[in-house]
Amino acid sequence: MIKKYLGYIYMGFYGLVFIGIFLILYPLLWILLSRESTYYYADKIRKFWAHAASLLTGMFPDIRYAERIDPQQQYVFCANHISYLDIVLMGGFLPTFNFFMAKMELSKIPLFNIWFKTIDVPVKRESLRNSHEAFLKAGEKLDKGGSLLIFPEGRIPDNAPTMKYPLKLGAFKLAIEKGLPVVPVTIFDNMKRFNVFTNFMSPGKMRMKVHAPIQTKGLSIDDAKNLAEQVYSIINKDLIDAKIV
Repeated sequence: MIKKYLGYIYMGFYGLVFIGIFLILYPLLWILLSRESTYYYADKIRKFWAHAASLLTGMFPDIRYAERIDPQQQYVFCANHISYLDIVLMGGFLPTFNFFMAKMELSKIPLFNIWFKTIDVPVKRESLRNSHEAFLKAGEKLDKGGSLLIFPEGRIPDNAPTMKYPLKLGAFKLAIEKGLPVVPVTIFDNMKRFNVFTNFMSPGKMRMKVHAPIQTKGLSIDDAKNLAEQVYSIINKDLIDAKIV
C-alpha cells in the first residue's frame, strides 16, 4: 500500500516537472513551430525537454545501438509500445531529426497539440480513410526530410508488454515506397516506469535497443508483410530474451 501511494506521489512529481519544463519552453517552441524551416530546431528543443525531465526525475535512459545511426540520414523507426514514456524515449533520445505518427487523441490535448498541428502527424486508426490520408501526409513530410517514429502495433496492447500481432503494415509500405531503411527499436522497461493500466510510476532505468537498419531498396509493396514479420521477430526476441514476456 505504501509503495502504491509513493508511486502516485512520484507520478505527480514527474508530471509537474514534465509540464513545467514544457511551459517554460512553450514560447520558443511556438516560434520555431510557426514555420517549416525551423522544425529541425523545434525537434532539438523536444530532445532537450526529454533530457531535462528525465534527469530531474530520476529516469535514466540506457540506449544501445547495434550499429551507428547517422543523424543526417532518414529512417523509419518502428518500436514496441508499452507506455506513454515510449514517446519521450523515442522522441527525446534518437539522434535524428524526427516526427511522430501517433493516435489522434494526442492532438486534442491543449498546448501539447502544437506538435500535431505542425511537425507530427495524428492518425485515427479506426478510420481507413483517415489512416490513408495520414500516411500520405507522412510521406510528404519524409520527402522534405526527417525520420518517422511510429509504433506499428497502433496502440499499447491490452496485454502489454506482449506485442500485438500482426503489426500494421502502413509504416512498412511507406518505408518501401520511399526507399528508406526500417530500424527496429526495442523498449524494455517503460511499463515498469509508468504502467498505464495501474497508473503506477517509479524512477529507474529506461533501456532501449536500436537495431541495425533493414534496407528496403529493391523491395516491392508486396514485401511489406515479410518486412513487418522481420521487425516483429527481432523485437519480440529481445523481449523474450530479457524475460519481459
